[in-house]
Formats: sequence, C-alpha cells, structure tokens
Amino acid sequence: MQLIEGQPKYRRDQILTAWFDVHAKGYGDITTLPKDLREKLSSVPWMYAELFALQESQEDQTKKALLRLADGALVETVLMGRVDKKFEAAHELRYTICISTQVGCPMGCVFCATGKMGFGRNLSWQEIVDEIRFWRMYLDENVGESGRISNIVLMGQGEPLLNYDNVKTALNIILKYTDIGPRQITLSTVGVPKTMEKMVADPEWPPVRFALSLHNAIEEERKKLIPSHQKDFLKWLVGWSKTYHERFNSRTQFIGIEYTIVPGENDSDKHLKALIKLASKLGKVRINLIPLNMAALKTTAPDKEIMDRWHHALMDVGFTSTIRRSQGQDIAAACGQLASQCK
Repeated sequence: MQLIEGQPKYRRDQILTAWFDVHAKGYGDITTLPKDLREKLSSVPWMYAELFALQESQEDQTKKALLRLADGALVETVLMGRVDKKFEAAHELRYTICISTQVGCPMGCVFCATGKMGFGRNLSWQEIVDEIRFWRMYLDENVGESGRISNIVLMGQGEPLLNYDNVKTALNIILKYTDIGPRQITLSTVGVPKTMEKMVADPEWPPVRFALSLHNAIEEERKKLIPSHQKDFLKWLVGWSKTYHERFNSRTQFIGIEYTIVPGENDSDKHLKALIKLASKLGKVRINLIPLNMAALKTTAPDKEIMDRWHHALMDVGFTSTIRRSQGQDIAAACGQLASQCK
C-alpha cells in the first residue's frame, strides 16, 4: 500500500484505473507501468480481500460473500440482482451491491444482527474498494457482459461516518475510476453529529446520496432502539438539514429517511404522526419503510396492513415514500442481518 501511495499522481492513476479492469489479474498486467515498477509491485497484494465463503439465495438473485482480509478478519458484502426494464430487451442485468465499512459495528442497534457482533476495526479505503472489485470480477466470470453494477449502498457492516477518512477516499476513487455516479451511491448512517457536520463543511466530500436510519421520531424512544442516539439529536437534525440542502443543492439531492417498523415499538399512530411532523421540517426528503427482519429481534414481522397504511398516509400528505423489498432473506443477506456468519 505504501509503495502505491508513494507513486507520482499519474502512476497512481494508471494503477487505480487497472484495479477496475476485470482483465487485469496483477500488477504485472499493467503494461503502462515501467518494468522495474511492476517488479517492485509484485510483492504487493493485488487485492486485500479474498473470498472465504459464498451463499446464493434460492428465492431471488441475491448472493452474499464473506471476505477474508489480510489480517484474517472477516466481513460480509451482498450482491442483489434485478432485470432493469429499460434494458430488458438486451437481457441486461443490473446489480446493487451492499458494502461494509467496518468489521462489526459499535452502534449496537437492537434490531440489527451486526450490532450484536461488537466492533472489530475500521476497514481501510482499499479494503472498501476491494468489495466493489470483488463483485466486478465475480460478475465478469459468472455473468459476463450482460451484468453490471449500477448502484452501491453503504449499508453493510459498520457505521460509515465513524470511518470518515477511509470512506471518503474510497468513494472518491469509485466515482473517478468507475462509471458509477454519485446518484447511484447511498451512504446510510444512524446519525453521528460530529461527522455529519464535518461532511457538509468538507469540499472534498462527494455528493453521494445520504440516508438516515431514523426508526423512531420520538426523541426519548429512539434511544431504546439505537443506543448511540445522542440527546436532542432530532432537534439538532432540523438545523443540520438546512445546511445539508445548502451544501448539496442539486434538484436530485434529498435526505433519505429509513424507518424499520418494529411491531409494538414504533408502529402506532403516535409514531406515524411524529414521523410526519419531523420529516416536514427536514426539507426535501424521501421515506423508506423497512419490514423488520424477524431474526434480529426474534419477534413477528410487521403486519402488511400497517406497512401499507403508513405508506399511503405518508404519500397522502405529500412525501415520496417506498416500502423496501427485502432480498436474500433465506441466506441472512437482508437489511440488518449481516453478521459474518456466511457458511
């Protein structure tokens, strides 16, 4: 890594470009580099993550990979496939990949299996990038030209904003050296005020989409679901949202709100009214309702009628709202299920 980072900018560009070339299998394949540099780089790992185990869903086109890092740590990443109607005639498959930013997670959200693992360490920027490189090579070998990664979500293991510098570096590399644009990348966070403030003040932070894992709009109740919740966070959020919209003022930019419905905890009319009241103060938002993954809390899934009622209520008052379709349930690859248990 140090040898690569110590190269002149144009050499780094040549190396990083080759990282995303699925036909390159090592530094020896980068013919734009001089021979002596290729020989020096021969001792540097081509990737810092390798496949340890892979699971494939029998219900949909979801695959979950357990990657082993150089120090033996394990981290999960997910590939979710779909046929894009715009490209259906060409039989082109579009894929979303869910990537991790930490080994484990320190936030301890009660509905998330990853939170029960505890925290291992931050991923380096190359380890984050390697998750994308792994899936690009996988698709090239198993699907061919008909499959491509169209979206990336930072919703895997870990809290991205607690690994700020590595995440920022990885995002900027992905945006520069792939054909994936900022509107196709979403970063999800439970809310870290210090780094959220840093993000909107940082001219080098890329304009990727932002999603807040809210899950309860009542201040005193949110902490029960999200132990890392800071006092008066929701009041602070209203002011921060104004700064966010000033910093990212594109017509396509919005604040995403993720709300996992937990039966008996946050699904009453009181909670719906609180969500509407808070969201109305946050400017341009989109609200994504998420069915609880039962394995996380060992409880029942939310009633479909409740999900539909919330969805229609939010739409009726003018919000853009969706209900997330969970994929990979049978291989524990859905939201909140990643816990490095791929077998």
